[in-house]
Amino acid sequence: MILGVDFDNTIVCYDPLFHQLARERDWIPATVPAQKEAVRDYLRAAGREDDWTELQGLAYGGRISEAQPFPGVHRFFELCRQREVPWFVISHKTQWPVRGPRVDLPQAARGWLATQGFHDPQGIGLPESCVFFDDTKEGKLQRISGCGCTHFIDDLPEFLQLPDFPRGVEPLLFDPWSRRATGLPFLSLGGWDAAREWLMEVA
Repeated sequence: MILGVDFDNTIVCYDPLFHQLARERDWIPATVPAQKEAVRDYLRAAGREDDWTELQGLAYGGRISEAQPFPGVHRFFELCRQREVPWFVISHKTQWPVRGPRVDLPQAARGWLATQGFHDPQGIGLPESCVFFDDTKEGKLQRISGCGCTHFIDDLPEFLQLPDFPRGVEPLLFDPWSRRATGLPFLSLGGWDAAREWLMEVA
């Protein structure tokens, strides 16, 4: 088994941060749920796509240090190490935000991983060389194949269902709040604790 894992909204949880950033700018009322998708939907319904784009640049860039990992993620990857399951971070990420301050987004993400202890040799021990940020979806797909992944975890069902998704790689949906439609043709993992139970069965 060789595992590939998406980064944004899979390893790192932005929900409270997006809500906080929007509230700081008085772009949403307090009644909007503290969920990334709820903030996005509110702004889009108000015809404020540019504000939504700017929020993404802030959350993924200069304010990423305030985002937290999803619950259970460290325990899952510590189990990967114990079971000797190699894994890669493989994510689609442009180098610069479309709007807002000019911040190197892959560098910001790498800094977040380091700060959160993912490279700690006494913990998860992920080599920095196993982290990839490709600026196109096509590059991400090619990277999954190039790394020899047998399984790939992502929060976007539409990505896992792309026609060019690598054959022979088992897609796994990360869906901690069961927000996605049912009936999808792959396993849905309801959070990292559920993913850990899955890994204990298959690795």
